[in-house]
Amino acid sequence: MWEEMANAIACSYAAFSLVLSLLNKDKSRGFMRSAIIVMDILTVALLFSGFGAAAAVGAIGRQGNSHLNWNKICNVFGRFCGQGAASLLLSLLGAISFLSLSLLSALRLQRGFK
Repeated sequence: MWEEMANAIACSYAAFSLVLSLLNKDKSRGFMRSAIIVMDILTVALLFSGFGAAAAVGAIGRQGNSHLNWNKICNVFGRFCGQGAASLLLSLLGAISFLSLSLLSALRLQRGFK
């Protein structure tokens, strides 16, 4: 649930940032560029924290927790756990892609300051 919320927030921000960048293409100032870079960094942090939370819950589902008497559930719901693992992998790839795009954007904006 948390991962989906983080992905939805990141997707909404990316769409908003794209529209804002296209509208202010000629008029973009240093403040706007810096704000976009900071928001990109916060979005990347949100994506990776959502991935980490989902991975932790997935690890508990796969391995259980003997201290809390939580049993493994992947041996009962194998297909569900496989789909969850695929979802985690795709989410990680999306977060890495967003990180790469943010780095490229920051480098491009940095070159524009000179």
